[in-house]
Amino acid sequence: MEDRGRGIPIRCCCGEDVVLRTSKTVKNPGRLFFACRCGVENVRVHLFRWTDETMVEEMEDILPKIEKIEGSSLTLQKEVQSLECEMETLAIHTRTCESVVSGFEKELIRLENELQGCKMELREMKNLLVCVLF
Repeated sequence: MEDRGRGIPIRCCCGEDVVLRTSKTVKNPGRLFFACRCGVENVRVHLFRWTDETMVEEMEDILPKIEKIEGSSLTLQKEVQSLECEMETLAIHTRTCESVVSGFEKELIRLENELQGCKMELREMKNLLVCVLF
């Protein structure tokens, strides 16, 4: 956020890293601030920012992002619920299809047995016909 001048600073405009310091002034005793390593007291060329102010800016900037994430999370939760319902529907369809296939398999076995019986009858008739002809 340092490029906009808001939030917790990382570097001074001179390129140096920022350090956390404690004020020893009568006006702000013990108050934390960010400052450039190269900064000199009372010389405002380098970065100087009160920590409490930067934290407020940081929170102000992050709240809309959190709200957006929460909105996205709710949308994703709804999508997951929708997909779970669709999965349940597909599971029911799958069970129905498996039941139909099972019925077809039983019918196929019955027809194969019937076909075997017909083949046996056909052989018997063929043998009978051969016997009658001779």
